[in-house]
Amino acid sequence: MNDKDFEDKEIVRFLYDENGKILTEKNSQNCVAKMTFDKDRGENTAFYFIKMHRGQLLDPHSNDKNISQIKRRAFIERRVNAKCFDNYVKYLQTKNRTYFTRSRRLSMEN
Repeated sequence: MNDKDFEDKEIVRFLYDENGKILTEKNSQNCVAKMTFDKDRGENTAFYFIKMHRGQLLDPHSNDKNISQIKRRAFIERRVNAKCFDNYVKYLQTKNRTYFTRSRRLSMEN
């Protein structure tokens, strides 16, 4: 690969807030999950990331809801599989703990 190949790639990023809504780039500091993929190759090349705290998935609706946005920025983003990511986003949108439990279990299998 040469430098031209890297320049032509257009990376698409979807950032999600604690309510499962898609954020704009300027509000990316409020992101708790993100999906990235190469536009030319499609979503089948996607990478999924969820913020982690204390070795566990960030839970903005329960245990971790009182943690400030400033502290959340320092949390690590861990790569997860698509099923884990989908369950996590459903949890953010519905606040149904079943999806969080599934997502947490899937993240431990990675």
